[in-house]
Amino acid sequence: MKKIIFLMTLVASTLSAAAQATKQIDIGADEIVTLWDNSTAKYSNHMEKDEKVVAKRKFYNTSSADLYIFHPKSENRTGVSIVIYPGGSYRYAGFSTHFINWCKENGITAAMLKYRVPNSGHNQATLEDATGAVEYMRANAERLGIDPTKVGVAGCSAGGHLAAWVSNAMADDRKPAFAMLFCGSMLRDAYYVTMSANMNLMGKDVTPAEAESLTLTNLVTKNTPPTLILLCHDDNVVRPFSSTKYYTALKRHGVPASMHIYPSGGHSWWSNRKWEYRNQWLGAVKDWLDIQTQPKQQK
Repeated sequence: MKKIIFLMTLVASTLSAAAQATKQIDIGADEIVTLWDNSTAKYSNHMEKDEKVVAKRKFYNTSSADLYIFHPKSENRTGVSIVIYPGGSYRYAGFSTHFINWCKENGITAAMLKYRVPNSGHNQATLEDATGAVEYMRANAERLGIDPTKVGVAGCSAGGHLAAWVSNAMADDRKPAFAMLFCGSMLRDAYYVTMSANMNLMGKDVTPAEAESLTLTNLVTKNTPPTLILLCHDDNVVRPFSSTKYYTALKRHGVPASMHIYPSGGHSWWSNRKWEYRNQWLGAVKDWLDIQTQPKQQK
């Protein structure tokens, strides 16, 4: 019996040593839920390095999907929840709490996802994490105090691409209730500025045709959820036409969509508490969400 226990312990230790070390950070989340990692998920991003955190909030070498959930005060809950995908050129996941704090103040449950980066082409794992987070929020709606029909998605930069990807990749009856894309990189074609992000997403040998396959203007249908797009005119990281072309595709298919272009702010405005258009963009989000999440009128 002792020999069997010893062998089981040895096997467990070997598996533990082979697994990549993961990281979690303290940013005031009410709960942190691990959805899965490379050993338990359907897909793997084949990351072999241990996770690391740079500048306190940038996750590199991600090999597990962790959902950081933030609850509003019970007295002002709206039932609305937003899964937030951070940016990072699909190389890392960079957290920011600015929008999360706004969500809490406005009665919205926010859930920021640390997703598995594609690791040079293993993007099925990334999409699995992103869609899995939406399904987790719905499946746990009662416990979380949210309305399962009001689970939306949001993202910035690469996270904006991921939010739009989720909006189009999920089955029509499972799609998010809405999407909000902040300086999103929805285009992956030859005009895309930072081609290194394309290599992160689809591998170093990605062809123009392969990049075009994840240019999300090509995936929009009439069933893509209502979408709000926010960007800056002077964004030199993700050019404005990435958003304007996606907006055009939405309108072409009759999808309810709204777009705001601010004259300055560059690329990282959404986490800038001192940005001159801060009140305008958060006001635009609130006005649009109020419309999208109000009870539907009976026809």
